[in-house]
Amino acid sequence: MKNILILLGLLFAVCSCDDYFHDSGLADGKHDCTMWEYLNTQPQDWDSTVLLIERAGLVDLFDGKDHEHPEITFFGVTDLSIEQFLLKTVDEEDEPLYARVDDIPVDLCREMLLSHVVPGKIMKEEFDYEVKGTLTGGTMVTTLSGVELRVYRTRSEYGGVPDIGAEGLSIHAMVSGQMASVASANIETRSGVVHSLSYTYQFTEL
Repeated sequence: MKNILILLGLLFAVCSCDDYFHDSGLADGKHDCTMWEYLNTQPQDWDSTVLLIERAGLVDLFDGKDHEHPEITFFGVTDLSIEQFLLKTVDEEDEPLYARVDDIPVDLCREMLLSHVVPGKIMKEEFDYEVKGTLTGGTMVTTLSGVELRVYRTRSEYGGVPDIGAEGLSIHAMVSGQMASVASANIETRSGVVHSLSYTYQFTEL
């Protein structure tokens, strides 16, 4: 009898969960706020990025208030990439040129950020696949700084069978040749979508 009561109690608890379930809207990557607001709610990944945007005078662009570009796609440069930039940008004596974000020239901040921003909201599924084993395929886009990027999806191997595993997304700057992988795609906000670049990405001018 005791076991039956325990079982009934467990069933009741499971069935009652719906009453307490709250859909945050975050599971599918959707955020009911602007991109600027989203970046400010995730300081562990974006606090230096926020400072860079402020330094560049681009808050309106990321907040959906730029009339020419009400929606954008941001290949998001995270804090770690910005910190690496500060450490690795050195003078002739190997001393860092910039100690903090506020030391970076405003024009350089703008150039670097706009090289990672594309007009309109482009979700991962809208980019074409790369031709495997080549540096071709994908979708060509032009950033707001005029940089040509080849953005492409890839399929990984699973269980020894090719092209059935998880999909990836990467970017390839056509002039500099720099390539980077997206760690987290389709972070959708009201003013656009963020495709967060890998923490190991070397943040430079593309």
